[in-house]
Amino acid sequence: MEDFFKLIRGRSIPGILIFDLRNHLLYFNNQALDFISEFKKTSKPKIKVPFLIPNEIINLCYELKKGIGKKKWDFRKDVKSKILNNIFGAPFFIRAFFIGGSKIINPTHIMVLLEKIVKIHDVNYDKTQKNYKLSDREMDVLKLLIDGFSNKEISNKLFISEFTVKDHIKHILQKMGVSSRNKVITSLK
Repeated sequence: MEDFFKLIRGRSIPGILIFDLRNHLLYFNNQALDFISEFKKTSKPKIKVPFLIPNEIINLCYELKKGIGKKKWDFRKDVKSKILNNIFGAPFFIRAFFIGGSKIINPTHIMVLLEKIVKIHDVNYDKTQKNYKLSDREMDVLKLLIDGFSNKEISNKLFISEFTVKDHIKHILQKMGVSSRNKVITSLK
């Protein structure tokens, strides 16, 4: 049972996007805004929102809509999914499915869920802390960084400001002699 609770605590809240069937974005949560900001900017939605939608998400919605009207097709069960990497190389699991309507009436909306895939890395944290002379707080930040969390997520988990997280990451990079988050992760494998 403890493993189950550990899994739940490790999951982040999914990003949620809701489109109508004409690809108008009707709703998004803060997590979606944070996650989308980590992807290459590509498609402009048809309403004003503070971000651009990656083409991969729009294409996933189009793939899902191809099934409307086909025989032996139940929109409540059909889901399209894809794994997509953000600009930092962190993988996301993206699922698109229909909502609204009923078994007889066609669906009215598409919901897209974006979830981070957290990779488990075998890192000797005691050795890392000793070799690079990292403080305990820098180690807290490093562990979350390795797990693929964004600065905002690290800030929320550690109850510190995003500015403080950025400052810790800057110190970690300097102490480890690397220039990016990805290089921190690859140097510890």
